[in-house]
Amino acid sequence: MIRLPEHPLRAKLHDEINARPYEPLRPPERVSYLAYLVDEQDRARETAHLDALCRHFDHEWVHSGERFFHLKFDDLRLRVEQHEEFTRYLFILADSLNDPFAAPALCRVPEDWVEGIPGRVMVAIHAAVLPCPIEDATPDAAAPHFPERRLMGARLANGALSAYTDFRIHEDGFSRWLLFDHRDDPAQAGRTLLRLLEVETYRMMALLAAPLIDGLRATLRDKDRTLVELTTAVANHNNRSDEDLLEDLSTLAAAIENLISSHEYRFNATRAYFNMVSIRLAELREIKIGELATLSGYLNRRLEPARNSCDSSMRWLETLSTRVTNASQMLRTRADVRREQQNHALLAAMNRRSELQLRLQQTVESLSLAGITYAGVSLMGIVGDVLYKHGLFPMEGNTLEALMIPFVGYAVYRGTRHIWKAAKHGA
Repeated sequence: MIRLPEHPLRAKLHDEINARPYEPLRPPERVSYLAYLVDEQDRARETAHLDALCRHFDHEWVHSGERFFHLKFDDLRLRVEQHEEFTRYLFILADSLNDPFAAPALCRVPEDWVEGIPGRVMVAIHAAVLPCPIEDATPDAAAPHFPERRLMGARLANGALSAYTDFRIHEDGFSRWLLFDHRDDPAQAGRTLLRLLEVETYRMMALLAAPLIDGLRATLRDKDRTLVELTTAVANHNNRSDEDLLEDLSTLAAAIENLISSHEYRFNATRAYFNMVSIRLAELREIKIGELATLSGYLNRRLEPARNSCDSSMRWLETLSTRVTNASQMLRTRADVRREQQNHALLAAMNRRSELQLRLQQTVESLSLAGITYAGVSLMGIVGDVLYKHGLFPMEGNTLEALMIPFVGYAVYRGTRHIWKAAKHGA
Protein backbone atom coordinates (compact mmCIF):
# COMPACT_ATOMS: atom_id res chain seq x y z
CA MET A 1 0.00 0.00 0.00
CA ILE A 2 1.28 3.44 -0.93
CA ARG A 3 1.88 5.67 2.09
CA LEU A 4 1.56 9.40 1.37
CA PRO A 5 2.86 12.18 3.63
CA GLU A 6 -0.53 13.34 4.90
CA HIS A 7 -1.32 16.81 6.25
CA PRO A 8 -2.57 16.56 9.87
CA LEU A 9 -5.79 18.44 8.97
CA ARG A 10 -6.56 16.49 5.82
CA ALA A 11 -9.15 14.11 7.32
CA LYS A 12 -10.92 16.89 9.22
CA LEU A 13 -11.07 19.19 6.22
CA HIS A 14 -12.19 16.38 3.92
CA ASP A 15 -14.98 15.25 6.27
CA GLU A 16 -16.25 18.82 6.68
CA ILE A 17 -18.20 18.42 3.44
CA ASN A 18 -20.16 15.58 5.05
CA ALA A 19 -20.63 17.27 8.43
CA ARG A 20 -24.14 18.54 7.62
CA PRO A 21 -25.94 15.89 5.55
CA TYR A 22 -29.53 16.51 4.56
CA GLU A 23 -32.10 14.71 6.65
CA PRO A 24 -34.17 12.57 4.25
CA LEU A 25 -37.93 12.94 4.61
CA ARG A 26 -40.40 10.19 3.76
CA PRO A 27 -43.85 11.74 3.98
CA PRO A 28 -46.05 11.90 5.83
CA GLU A 29 -43.73 13.46 8.42
CA ARG A 30 -44.03 16.24 10.96
CA VAL A 31 -41.16 18.59 11.70
CA SER A 32 -40.61 21.02 14.57
CA TYR A 33 -37.76 23.45 14.19
CA LEU A 34 -36.20 25.75 16.78
CA ALA A 35 -33.31 28.21 16.39
CA TYR A 36 -31.90 29.79 19.54
CA LEU A 37 -29.58 32.75 19.84
CA VAL A 38 -26.93 31.70 22.37
CA ASP A 39 -24.02 33.23 24.26
CA GLU A 40 -21.05 31.52 25.90
CA GLN A 41 -22.98 30.61 29.04
CA ASP A 42 -25.83 29.13 27.00
CA ARG A 43 -23.38 27.16 24.89
CA ALA A 44 -21.78 25.69 28.00
CA ARG A 45 -25.19 24.37 29.17
CA GLU A 46 -26.28 22.83 25.88
CA THR A 47 -24.48 19.50 26.26
CA ALA A 48 -25.90 18.85 29.72
CA HIS A 49 -29.36 19.79 28.49
CA LEU A 50 -29.16 17.37 25.56
CA ASP A 51 -27.84 14.69 27.89
CA ALA A 52 -30.97 15.15 30.03
CA LEU A 53 -33.15 14.52 26.96
CA CYS A 54 -31.21 11.33 26.18
CA ARG A 55 -31.74 10.10 29.73
CA HIS A 56 -35.47 10.75 29.37
CA PHE A 57 -35.58 8.44 26.36
CA ASP A 58 -33.13 5.93 27.94
CA HIS A 59 -30.71 6.68 25.13
CA GLU A 60 -26.96 6.42 25.65
CA TRP A 61 -25.08 9.32 24.13
CA VAL A 62 -21.51 10.51 24.49
CA HIS A 63 -20.84 13.96 23.09
CA SER A 64 -17.52 13.85 21.22
CA GLY A 65 -17.26 17.58 20.56
CA GLU A 66 -18.91 17.73 17.14
CA ARG A 67 -20.99 20.77 16.31
CA PHE A 68 -23.44 18.85 14.09
CA PHE A 69 -24.94 15.57 15.19
CA HIS A 70 -28.06 13.37 15.07
CA LEU A 71 -29.95 11.57 17.81
CA LYS A 72 -32.71 8.99 17.37
CA PHE A 73 -35.35 8.24 20.01
CA ASP A 74 -37.58 5.45 18.64
CA ASP A 75 -39.65 7.13 15.90
CA LEU A 76 -38.41 10.65 16.79
CA ARG A 77 -35.26 12.00 15.16
CA LEU A 78 -33.33 15.00 16.43
CA ARG A 79 -30.78 16.96 14.42
CA VAL A 80 -28.68 19.55 16.31
CA GLU A 81 -26.43 22.15 14.67
CA GLN A 82 -24.30 24.51 16.75
CA HIS A 83 -23.36 27.61 14.77
CA GLU A 84 -21.32 30.59 15.89
CA GLU A 85 -24.26 32.69 17.11
CA PHE A 86 -27.14 30.25 17.25
CA THR A 87 -28.09 26.60 17.71
CA ARG A 88 -30.71 24.80 15.63
CA TYR A 89 -32.89 21.89 16.74
CA LEU A 90 -34.78 19.88 14.13
CA PHE A 91 -37.29 17.33 15.44
CA ILE A 92 -38.72 14.90 12.85
CA LEU A 93 -41.56 12.49 13.50
CA ALA A 94 -43.11 10.05 11.01
CA ASP A 95 -46.85 10.46 11.47
CA SER A 96 -49.94 10.26 9.32
CA LEU A 97 -52.58 12.12 11.32
CA ASN A 98 -55.25 13.90 9.29
CA ASP A 99 -54.46 17.34 10.76
CA PRO A 100 -50.72 17.95 10.10
CA PHE A 101 -50.47 20.59 12.83
CA ALA A 102 -52.66 19.02 15.52
CA ALA A 103 -49.83 17.15 17.25
CA PRO A 104 -46.42 18.48 16.12
CA ALA A 105 -43.21 16.53 16.52
CA LEU A 106 -42.22 18.62 19.52
CA CYS A 107 -45.11 17.15 21.49
CA ARG A 108 -43.04 13.96 21.92
CA VAL A 109 -40.47 15.94 23.92
CA PRO A 110 -41.06 16.85 27.60
CA GLU A 111 -42.47 20.34 27.85
CA ASP A 112 -40.16 21.39 30.68
CA TRP A 113 -37.16 20.28 28.59
CA VAL A 114 -38.28 22.48 25.68
CA GLU A 115 -38.84 25.43 28.01
CA GLY A 116 -35.34 24.95 29.44
CA ILE A 117 -33.43 24.98 26.14
CA PRO A 118 -30.48 27.38 26.65
CA GLY A 119 -30.67 30.67 24.79
CA ARG A 120 -33.43 32.86 23.37
CA VAL A 121 -35.62 31.57 20.60
CA MET A 122 -35.32 33.33 17.25
CA VAL A 123 -37.22 30.91 15.01
CA ALA A 124 -39.93 28.43 15.92
CA ILE A 125 -41.63 26.52 13.10
CA HIS A 126 -43.95 23.56 12.80
CA ALA A 127 -43.80 21.96 9.34
CA ALA A 128 -45.56 19.05 7.74
CA VAL A 129 -44.50 17.11 4.65
CA LEU A 130 -47.35 15.23 3.01
CA PRO A 131 -47.48 13.03 -0.11
CA CYS A 132 -49.73 14.62 -2.69
CA PRO A 133 -50.11 14.65 -6.48
CA ILE A 134 -49.15 17.98 -7.97
CA GLU A 135 -52.66 18.62 -9.31
CA ASP A 136 -54.11 18.33 -5.78
CA ALA A 137 -51.47 20.55 -4.10
CA THR A 138 -53.45 23.72 -4.63
CA PRO A 139 -53.66 26.82 -2.41
CA ASP A 140 -57.21 25.77 -1.54
CA ALA A 141 -55.88 22.49 -0.19
CA ALA A 142 -53.41 24.32 2.03
CA ALA A 143 -55.62 27.21 3.12
CA PRO A 144 -57.61 25.35 5.87
CA HIS A 145 -54.39 24.90 7.86
CA PHE A 146 -53.74 28.67 7.97
CA PRO A 147 -56.44 30.53 9.92
CA GLU A 148 -56.25 33.82 8.04
CA ARG A 149 -55.88 32.06 4.67
CA ARG A 150 -53.24 34.59 3.61
CA LEU A 151 -50.83 32.37 1.75
CA MET A 152 -47.53 32.64 -0.02
CA GLY A 153 -46.14 29.68 -1.85
CA ALA A 154 -44.53 28.13 -4.92
CA ARG A 155 -43.54 24.91 -6.60
CA LEU A 156 -40.01 24.14 -5.45
CA ALA A 157 -37.09 22.14 -6.85
CA ASN A 158 -38.47 22.53 -10.36
CA GLY A 159 -41.85 21.19 -9.34
CA ALA A 160 -40.79 18.36 -7.00
CA LEU A 161 -42.64 19.89 -4.06
CA SER A 162 -45.18 22.59 -3.32
CA ALA A 163 -44.69 24.77 -0.22
CA TYR A 164 -47.13 27.11 1.51
CA THR A 165 -46.87 29.47 4.47
CA ASP A 166 -48.38 32.68 5.76
CA PHE A 167 -45.18 34.02 7.42
CA ARG A 168 -47.10 34.55 10.66
CA ILE A 169 -46.55 33.43 14.24
CA HIS A 170 -49.66 31.53 15.32
CA GLU A 171 -51.25 31.34 18.75
CA ASP A 172 -48.94 28.51 19.83
CA GLY A 173 -45.88 30.72 19.16
CA PHE A 174 -44.84 28.82 16.03
CA SER A 175 -44.89 29.63 12.33
CA ARG A 176 -46.23 27.04 9.88
CA TRP A 177 -44.96 25.47 6.69
CA LEU A 178 -46.91 22.94 4.67
CA LEU A 179 -45.09 20.95 1.99
CA PHE A 180 -46.64 18.60 -0.56
CA ASP A 181 -44.21 16.02 -1.98
CA HIS A 182 -44.98 15.06 -5.59
CA ARG A 183 -42.06 12.77 -6.49
CA ASP A 184 -41.41 10.63 -3.41
CA ASP A 185 -37.76 11.68 -3.30
CA PRO A 186 -36.67 11.67 0.39
CA ALA A 187 -33.35 13.41 -0.29
CA GLN A 188 -34.98 16.16 -2.36
CA ALA A 189 -37.67 16.69 0.26
CA GLY A 190 -35.05 16.89 3.01
CA ARG A 191 -32.90 19.37 1.11
CA THR A 192 -35.85 21.57 0.24
CA LEU A 193 -37.23 21.72 3.76
CA LEU A 194 -33.78 22.46 5.20
CA ARG A 195 -33.36 25.34 2.75
CA LEU A 196 -36.72 26.77 3.76
CA LEU A 197 -35.79 26.56 7.44
CA GLU A 198 -32.41 28.15 6.73
CA VAL A 199 -34.11 31.00 4.87
CA GLU A 200 -36.21 31.72 7.96
CA THR A 201 -33.20 31.43 10.28
CA TYR A 202 -30.85 33.59 8.24
CA ARG A 203 -33.45 36.29 7.59
CA MET A 204 -34.17 36.57 11.32
CA MET A 205 -30.45 36.69 12.14
CA ALA A 206 -29.94 39.32 9.44
CA LEU A 207 -32.68 41.50 10.91
CA LEU A 208 -30.93 41.58 14.30
CA ALA A 209 -29.18 44.69 13.04
CA ALA A 210 -32.45 46.52 12.36
CA PRO A 211 -32.95 47.85 15.93
CA LEU A 212 -29.38 49.16 15.92
CA ILE A 213 -29.83 51.10 12.71
CA ASP A 214 -32.33 53.70 13.97
CA GLY A 215 -30.15 54.63 16.94
CA LEU A 216 -27.02 54.58 14.82
CA ARG A 217 -28.49 56.85 12.14
CA ALA A 218 -29.54 59.40 14.78
CA THR A 219 -26.00 59.34 16.17
CA LEU A 220 -24.54 59.66 12.67
CA ARG A 221 -26.72 62.72 11.96
CA ASP A 222 -25.40 64.34 15.15
CA LYS A 223 -21.77 63.50 14.26
CA ASP A 224 -22.32 64.76 10.72
CA ARG A 225 -23.58 68.13 11.99
CA THR A 226 -20.59 68.38 14.32
CA LEU A 227 -18.23 67.68 11.42
CA VAL A 228 -19.92 70.32 9.26
CA GLU A 229 -19.50 72.88 12.06
CA LEU A 230 -15.83 72.03 12.46
CA THR A 231 -15.05 72.10 8.73
CA THR A 232 -16.89 75.43 8.44
CA ALA A 233 -14.74 76.80 11.26
CA VAL A 234 -11.64 75.52 9.48
CA ALA A 235 -12.67 77.10 6.18
CA ASN A 236 -13.72 80.48 7.64
CA HIS A 237 -10.59 80.98 9.79
CA ASN A 238 -12.65 81.99 12.81
CA ASN A 239 -11.24 82.96 16.17
CA ARG A 240 -10.61 79.37 17.24
CA SER A 241 -7.04 78.16 17.03
CA ASP A 242 -6.01 75.30 14.80
CA GLU A 243 -4.93 73.37 17.88
CA ASP A 244 -8.44 73.57 19.38
CA LEU A 245 -10.06 72.57 16.09
CA LEU A 246 -7.65 69.68 15.68
CA GLU A 247 -8.41 68.47 19.20
CA ASP A 248 -12.16 68.54 18.48
CA LEU A 249 -11.62 66.65 15.22
CA SER A 250 -9.54 64.04 17.04
CA THR A 251 -12.32 63.61 19.61
CA LEU A 252 -14.86 63.22 16.82
CA ALA A 253 -12.64 60.71 15.00
CA ALA A 254 -12.30 58.64 18.17
CA ALA A 255 -16.09 58.62 18.64
CA ILE A 256 -16.64 57.47 15.05
CA GLU A 257 -14.01 54.75 15.30
CA ASN A 258 -15.74 53.54 18.45
CA LEU A 259 -19.03 53.35 16.53
CA ILE A 260 -17.32 51.38 13.77
CA SER A 261 -15.77 48.97 16.28
CA SER A 262 -19.06 48.41 18.13
CA HIS A 263 -21.18 47.90 14.98
CA GLU A 264 -18.82 46.35 12.43
CA TYR A 265 -19.23 42.75 13.60
CA ARG A 266 -23.03 42.93 13.61
CA PHE A 267 -23.21 44.62 10.21
CA ASN A 268 -20.72 42.21 8.65
CA ALA A 269 -22.71 39.29 10.04
CA THR A 270 -25.89 40.88 8.69
CA ARG A 271 -24.39 41.13 5.20
CA ALA A 272 -23.38 37.47 5.38
CA TYR A 273 -26.86 36.42 6.53
CA PHE A 274 -28.55 38.43 3.80
CA ASN A 275 -26.28 36.77 1.24
CA MET A 276 -27.17 33.35 2.64
CA VAL A 277 -30.88 34.18 2.34
CA SER A 278 -30.37 35.11 -1.32
CA ILE A 279 -28.42 31.92 -2.01
CA ARG A 280 -30.98 29.68 -0.32
CA LEU A 281 -33.88 31.36 -2.13
CA ALA A 282 -32.12 30.84 -5.45
CA GLU A 283 -31.53 27.17 -4.58
CA LEU A 284 -35.27 26.65 -4.08
CA ARG A 285 -35.80 26.97 -7.87
CA GLU A 286 -39.33 28.33 -7.51
CA ILE A 287 -42.16 28.05 -10.01
CA LYS A 288 -45.05 30.45 -9.51
CA ILE A 289 -48.48 29.04 -8.57
CA GLY A 290 -51.20 31.09 -10.22
CA GLU A 291 -51.50 34.55 -8.68
CA LEU A 292 -49.93 33.46 -5.40
CA ALA A 293 -46.94 35.51 -4.21
CA THR A 294 -43.75 33.46 -4.41
CA LEU A 295 -41.57 33.02 -1.34
CA SER A 296 -38.61 34.88 -2.83
CA GLY A 297 -40.79 37.67 -4.19
CA TYR A 298 -42.49 38.19 -0.83
CA LEU A 299 -39.27 38.05 1.20
CA ASN A 300 -37.13 40.13 -1.14
CA ARG A 301 -39.72 42.90 -1.20
CA ARG A 302 -39.53 43.15 2.59
CA LEU A 303 -35.89 42.32 3.17
CA GLU A 304 -34.40 44.58 0.51
CA PRO A 305 -35.21 47.83 2.38
CA ALA A 306 -33.62 46.40 5.54
CA ARG A 307 -30.56 45.29 3.58
CA ASN A 308 -30.24 48.71 1.91
CA SER A 309 -30.68 50.50 5.23
CA CYS A 310 -27.94 48.38 6.79
CA ASP A 311 -25.57 48.91 3.85
CA SER A 312 -26.24 52.65 3.67
CA SER A 313 -25.68 53.06 7.43
CA MET A 314 -22.34 51.27 7.23
CA ARG A 315 -21.32 53.31 4.18
CA TRP A 316 -22.35 56.50 5.97
CA LEU A 317 -20.24 55.51 8.95
CA GLU A 318 -17.23 54.71 6.76
CA THR A 319 -17.68 57.91 4.73
CA LEU A 320 -17.93 59.98 7.90
CA SER A 321 -14.71 58.44 9.16
CA THR A 322 -12.99 59.29 5.87
CA ARG A 323 -14.30 62.89 5.95
CA VAL A 324 -13.04 63.39 9.51
CA THR A 325 -9.65 62.01 8.48
CA ASN A 326 -9.53 64.35 5.46
CA ALA A 327 -10.51 67.38 7.57
CA SER A 328 -7.88 66.51 10.18
CA GLN A 329 -5.24 66.06 7.48
CA MET A 330 -6.18 69.38 5.89
CA LEU A 331 -5.95 71.16 9.24
CA ARG A 332 -2.61 69.51 10.01
CA THR A 333 -1.33 70.57 6.60
CA ARG A 334 -2.38 74.15 7.21
CA ALA A 335 -0.75 74.08 10.63
CA ASP A 336 2.43 72.61 9.10
CA VAL A 337 2.52 75.36 6.45
CA ARG A 338 2.04 78.02 9.09
CA ARG A 339 4.74 76.42 11.22
CA GLU A 340 7.09 76.34 8.22
CA GLN A 341 6.46 80.03 7.65
CA GLN A 342 7.19 80.77 11.29
CA ASN A 343 10.37 78.69 11.12
CA HIS A 344 11.41 80.51 7.95
CA ALA A 345 10.87 83.89 9.63
CA LEU A 346 12.79 82.70 12.69
CA LEU A 347 15.70 81.49 10.56
CA ALA A 348 15.74 84.80 8.69
CA ALA A 349 15.86 86.70 12.01
CA MET A 350 18.65 84.41 13.21
CA ASN A 351 20.59 85.08 9.99
CA ARG A 352 20.22 88.81 10.50
CA ARG A 353 21.44 88.52 14.07
CA SER A 354 24.38 86.41 12.90
CA GLU A 355 25.31 89.07 10.34
CA LEU A 356 25.14 91.78 13.01
CA GLN A 357 27.23 89.67 15.35
CA LEU A 358 29.79 89.12 12.58
CA ARG A 359 30.00 92.82 11.86
CA LEU A 360 30.34 93.60 15.55
CA GLN A 361 32.99 90.93 15.85
CA GLN A 362 34.88 92.40 12.90
CA THR A 363 34.63 95.84 14.46
CA VAL A 364 35.87 94.52 17.78
CA GLU A 365 38.70 92.72 16.04
CA SER A 366 39.71 95.93 14.27
CA LEU A 367 39.68 97.83 17.54
CA SER A 368 41.60 95.01 19.16
CA LEU A 369 44.27 95.19 16.43
CA ALA A 370 44.63 98.92 16.97
CA GLY A 371 44.76 98.52 20.71
CA ILE A 372 47.34 95.75 20.63
CA THR A 373 49.43 97.67 18.09
CA TYR A 374 49.22 100.82 20.22
CA ALA A 375 50.24 98.91 23.35
CA GLY A 376 53.10 97.17 21.60
CA VAL A 377 54.45 100.35 20.01
CA SER A 378 54.13 102.20 23.33
CA LEU A 379 56.19 99.55 25.08
CA MET A 380 58.81 99.76 22.36
CA GLY A 381 58.86 103.57 22.74
CA ILE A 382 59.43 103.31 26.48
CA VAL A 383 62.27 100.85 25.92
CA GLY A 384 63.70 103.09 23.20
CA ASP A 385 63.68 106.16 25.52
CA VAL A 386 65.52 104.30 28.26
CA LEU A 387 68.12 102.98 25.83
CA TYR A 388 68.52 106.42 24.20
CA LYS A 389 69.18 108.09 27.58
CA HIS A 390 71.97 105.64 28.32
CA GLY A 391 73.44 106.01 24.87
CA LEU A 392 72.60 102.52 23.85
CA PHE A 393 70.14 103.42 21.03
CA PRO A 394 70.55 106.07 18.34
CA MET A 395 66.96 107.52 18.36
CA GLU A 396 64.33 108.62 20.83
CA GLY A 397 61.30 106.57 21.78
CA ASN A 398 58.80 108.74 19.80
CA THR A 399 60.74 108.26 16.62
CA LEU A 400 60.99 104.53 17.24
CA GLU A 401 57.26 104.36 17.85
CA ALA A 402 56.50 106.07 14.57
CA LEU A 403 58.78 103.78 12.64
CA MET A 404 57.50 100.58 14.26
CA ILE A 405 53.76 101.18 13.88
CA PRO A 406 53.47 99.48 10.42
CA PHE A 407 55.59 96.54 11.43
CA VAL A 408 53.87 95.93 14.77
CA GLY A 409 50.43 96.40 13.20
CA TYR A 410 51.19 93.88 10.47
CA ALA A 411 52.62 91.39 12.98
CA VAL A 412 49.54 91.71 15.19
CA TYR A 413 47.23 91.27 12.16
CA ARG A 414 49.05 88.12 11.03
CA GLY A 415 49.07 86.71 14.54
CA THR A 416 45.32 87.21 15.06
CA ARG A 417 44.55 85.70 11.64
CA HIS A 418 46.64 82.66 12.51
CA ILE A 419 44.82 82.26 15.86
CA TRP A 420 41.40 82.63 14.11
CA LYS A 421 42.27 80.00 11.48
CA ALA A 422 43.56 77.59 14.14
CA ALA A 423 40.36 78.04 16.17
CA LYS A 424 38.18 77.52 13.07
CA HIS A 425 40.11 74.39 12.09
CA GLY A 426 39.76 73.02 15.64
CA ALA A 427 36.00 73.65 15.61
